[in-house]
Amino acid sequence: MMAWTMRAFTLTVVALIGLTAWALSHGMPWPAALATAALLAVLVHAALVAAGFLLARAEAKRAGEPAPPGWAAAALPEILLSIRNMYVDIPWRHRWPARLPDNPRGAVLLVHGYGCNRGIWRDLDDWLAARGWAVAALDLEPPRGNIDEFGRQVAAEAAALAARTGAGPVIVIGHSMGGLAARAALRCAPDAPIGHIITIGTPHGGTRHARFGRGLCAAQMMPGHPWLTGLCTAERPGWPSLCTCIASRHDNIVAPVSRALLPGAAVTQIVERVGHMAMLHHPAVREFLGARLAQLSSGPATPAGNAKLSGGAPGR
Repeated sequence: MMAWTMRAFTLTVVALIGLTAWALSHGMPWPAALATAALLAVLVHAALVAAGFLLARAEAKRAGEPAPPGWAAAALPEILLSIRNMYVDIPWRHRWPARLPDNPRGAVLLVHGYGCNRGIWRDLDDWLAARGWAVAALDLEPPRGNIDEFGRQVAAEAAALAARTGAGPVIVIGHSMGGLAARAALRCAPDAPIGHIITIGTPHGGTRHARFGRGLCAAQMMPGHPWLTGLCTAERPGWPSLCTCIASRHDNIVAPVSRALLPGAAVTQIVERVGHMAMLHHPAVREFLGARLAQLSSGPATPAGNAKLSGGAPGR
């Protein structure tokens, strides 16, 4: 559903660029008018992303957790990547097949966040498969639904992937809201074959940016929402230790950084100068992710409180 929504959005933007170029062509050559119209569209997109960074910076200060300098450095890569996600990956690159190498070292299920689909995982799917992992992803439907329902979908997909690969319990990697859906999967289906959850930029403590979203799932991500507090109180003892949290001090969606961390998580990794979507592609995050997956495939999950991989060098 999100693919079709974003295709319609993309075509609308293209039409607006064309109309703007036509209007400008009365006073300048057509190529220049088209280039100017396209630049205006990029600038509008950049302004919206920049506004998210400004709001996140203000929220971090308001919470008493101001981030070090680095917001501007995080902004440009985030703007470029969000353009790619919105206009290419989500509408057109979401139908990639599961990566099922022979004798995989384990199985990984990728769960996207709010307003996205499995297209955001393009490139990371190949990166994981090249390292011997069986990789699959799902589209959470309907996009504005209940995160508990998303959790049931994650549990079902994890069971299907475990059955297909015979690789044992699945490691779930959830981006943003996807991490909450993975936690909801354990609550809705405690026997689901989920061995560990790695969350990336997940608003475990909520995000005030959710007030700009639509649908029940957006409301559930507001700080202090009963659904969020209920998720924590319903979790069995020890469940947080099945989680690894990756967060950024310069996340333009989840701020301050403490809201992206889960108390009791086995391992945490905090990077700097990396935006919300850019964390999926940043070298420091990839390095940590590869090391953490290797550790998980070699033995039991790291116990809660063990900081063996925690607090590594911030991303640059």
